[in-house]
Amino acid sequence: MKKVFNYIKSTPLNPIWLIVIFTLIGGLILCLFQDDDKAMEHFLTCVGIGISAAIVQSSLIQQRIQKDNIKIQLFDKRYKIFQTVLDSITLIKRDNWDRYILFSENDISKQVIYIEEELYKSVQLSVCLFDKKMHAKLVSVNNAFCKVAKSYKDMLVANIKNFESHEEVQEFLILLKSHLLSESGLGSKEYEENIRERFPKTYITLIDFSKECDAYLALINKCDIVKDFGKYIIVDKLEK
Repeated sequence: MKKVFNYIKSTPLNPIWLIVIFTLIGGLILCLFQDDDKAMEHFLTCVGIGISAAIVQSSLIQQRIQKDNIKIQLFDKRYKIFQTVLDSITLIKRDNWDRYILFSENDISKQVIYIEEELYKSVQLSVCLFDKKMHAKLVSVNNAFCKVAKSYKDMLVANIKNFESHEEVQEFLILLKSHLLSESGLGSKEYEENIRERFPKTYITLIDFSKECDAYLALINKCDIVKDFGKYIIVDKLEK
């Protein structure tokens, strides 16, 4: 019986059908008791009940639609925050991007600023969208990425100062290209040693930035925030 009630509750009847059903019932009564003086009164009463039931049903359907819309909006907002965290991880894990894009035309700086802004917004919105534990995790993630963004900006400024001439920039780019084309690649010990010996100041800024990136990824893994998001963006649990 409970299953039947839940099924009826989850699949509301069309209000028009309610009017039709009660009208047919009234018509049946009118046919069966046509000699009764009150037959027409009973018929009209059935029609009135059908209209009233249709109005109530329309109200219930409207409430359900509003609840579904709230769930969808809640899902969208939570998923956007989840996507921002994923974007930050993807940006940092990009293979050696911090090494070979320093003097190239690219949109990395715009992405860093964008993610920094989106994480800040996420922290403010998380007060309404998540529980206190999740909010605290987002605060920690935001603070850690702010350090990454600051280190990135400091790295760019430091390298502008470190390379005093166009020739030094070209020399650095030649070194990058040579290792990009080699089998060892940019992550090799040979590359590390070449940078450290030939461009010691640049090497220091890269190491500092790399440490902040590693600290950010370590925090992500430690707080397990990506897994926690899975509990919040399941459609069936959005009302929780």
